Amino acid sequence: MPYGRQSVCEADIAAVVGALKSDWLTQGPAIELFEKKLAEATGAQYAVALNSGTAALHAAYFASGIGGGDEIVTAGITFAATANAALYLGATVRFADVLPGSGNIDPELVEAQITPRTKAIVGIDFAGHPCDIDGLASIARRRGVKFIQDSAHALGAMYKGSPVGAL
Repeated sequence: MPYGRQSVCEADIAAVVGALKSDWLTQGPAIELFEKKLAEATGAQYAVALNSGTAALHAAYFASGIGGGDEIVTAGITFAATANAALYLGATVRFADVLPGSGNIDPELVEAQITPRTKAIVGIDFAGHPCDIDGLASIARRRGVKFIQDSAHALGAMYKGSPVGAL
């Protein structure tokens, strides 16, 4: 059962074909342009392209200092990479249930999952629906943990008038 729909137009297909026919199958000018355009679209100062969402989560967790003995709290409905990237670093994962209407993590249930070992709350924007960024960030600030927002499913979406991905 599909949970979301993607939009791929002829210009997108032509861009992929152009990249495949170029001298650059990895790195190169298309990546630099992609990073620049993504930063502009999200309002971020910078954007860094990685080979997958899994690699991006792994990098975000590593940069946040997550390691052996630490925990993250995330949604019970997510792609395996959300948990696996934490496991790669020796951390464990605690799951909070999701809201029925959006499939996003329920901030009210996150609080109960936080322990002294919790290092981060990971909110996932699901099927184009941004998670409750303000609610999760507030809990993270109050509890002294990091808040990591995975916006891979909602690039192009808005949260309270701002593009997701750089909040």
